[in-house]
Amino acid sequence: MVNSNPIGTPKDRLEALKESYLSRLESNLNHLELLAGRLLEKAQSDEYLEELHSTLHSISGSAGSFGFNQVGQQARRFEQATAKILNQANAPDEPLPAREWIAQLRASLESDKKQKASASIESSSTSKADGNTCIWLIERDAILAEFTAQQLKSFGFEVHHITDLQELNNPSKPAPDLLLIDHRANQTLSAKPEHLGSWKTLLKDFTCPKYFFGAEDTFDARLQALRNDGKGYFVKPLNMISLTRHISELFQVESSEPGRVMILETNSRLSQTLQTALEQADMLVYSLSEPQQLFESLNEFNPELILLDLWLTEVNGQELTALLSQVERWAHLPIIYIANESNSSLKNQALLMGGGIFLEQPIDTELLARLCKSQVHKLRQLEASRSKDALTGLLKHASIKEAIQSHWNYVQRQPQTFSLVMLDIDHFKQVNDTYGHPVGDLVISAVGTLLRQHFRSTDKLGRYGGEEFTLLLVDCEADDAFKMVDNLREAFEAIKFSSGDTYFSCTLSAGVLDNKQFSDASADALIEHADKALYQAKQSGRNRVCLACA
Repeated sequence: MVNSNPIGTPKDRLEALKESYLSRLESNLNHLELLAGRLLEKAQSDEYLEELHSTLHSISGSAGSFGFNQVGQQARRFEQATAKILNQANAPDEPLPAREWIAQLRASLESDKKQKASASIESSSTSKADGNTCIWLIERDAILAEFTAQQLKSFGFEVHHITDLQELNNPSKPAPDLLLIDHRANQTLSAKPEHLGSWKTLLKDFTCPKYFFGAEDTFDARLQALRNDGKGYFVKPLNMISLTRHISELFQVESSEPGRVMILETNSRLSQTLQTALEQADMLVYSLSEPQQLFESLNEFNPELILLDLWLTEVNGQELTALLSQVERWAHLPIIYIANESNSSLKNQALLMGGGIFLEQPIDTELLARLCKSQVHKLRQLEASRSKDALTGLLKHASIKEAIQSHWNYVQRQPQTFSLVMLDIDHFKQVNDTYGHPVGDLVISAVGTLLRQHFRSTDKLGRYGGEEFTLLLVDCEADDAFKMVDNLREAFEAIKFSSGDTYFSCTLSAGVLDNKQFSDASADALIEHADKALYQAKQSGRNRVCLACA
């Protein structure tokens, strides 16, 4: 761990933004005092109530992002209470306790200032590498937008802040890969009246994913985001760990391997038709006509979906479904049943046996391809939730070991070079002891995000335990793996983490090998050899990558 407080770095920009926000927050509280006095004089003034509501809303949506969590939470409660009064037809029996609210907000502000639990990250380099995800951030609060942009840039994203709706049509800006939108920004950004309208209309020319965010964690806010073509909705203050992992996984999924579909059909003509349609949709297909070969073929092909004829010669589809349910590995495999006639009894039986979809001939091949992709996507999401670490989004210990063993088995049949990497965050216990576990979690999460950005979607990346990580790099020799891991090491060292007013950086060490170096070693033995190389890196002074010696 290296303490660092450089001059002229993005850290200084973040500090300046925090100071600017604190100054504005103090000004907002003074303005609330003024409004409270006017409300005592004129309790039924909707104008003052609306201004009070607007100011509280601004505070609730931004305070948490700068570490003033108690202020943000209280402002949100007071905002909701004000909204309730505004929506009442009759005047309230008791005057609004605005001055008591402000006293509580000021007390919370002093408490928040003393807290050192807030954590953030930044990079010492803001240069954009080719291929980085480009995000357009549409945020009405300029200070909050700049602060959010700095956080996103630290994870390697290119960020452009939109301050005027007319900038949406600016051809000089690089095309966005993703839009991140304050859902209320179209109400306050400097735009001509004709530019105001629903986000769906304003963003109709953008085909990239759109994500909305706001202070409200409500059904209506999420529904409006959905109706404006939003793929998701995040609540302020934005959780950067969750947000950046979500964005990284979004683009990783789009470049993932094709779905694997097994067809069990005795009609060779129909089987060939279905196979051709699915292969044209970029899916991998394995056709089988003999049910007796089912389990052998399953183990060989490892499908993510089965197209199953309900009426086979020697066994029917319901019986095969029952057999699959008896084997843990295949018990939850999605099945699409195919029948040559409409039969409600058969359909009901298939559904009761666990099948999700029932198709009758003639088959709409375009619909079939879409259904197959949808089913594979759902299965992968389910498997990811079971096999991935919640903090980093990487494979859990058991899953990465299983992936290594599976690939080792594969290369015994189909010779191929692959590399294994064991890496570890240096002096991580000191980070936890000094700054606390929330900051430690941020450091671990940063490694997870950087790993996904530096390696291919075909590589297997896992959190081996605690602050240790394991990588399986397919079709990759040790020298190439060394270079990639060393680039990762340099990128991680360049990140500046903060806790309260303290800034620090972390380093990592790694051990690298490929299977050619240890041709007789088992999968477990390869992991041990990589771990020994990691130990060598630690003993040699840390913050380095070592190649294993055969």
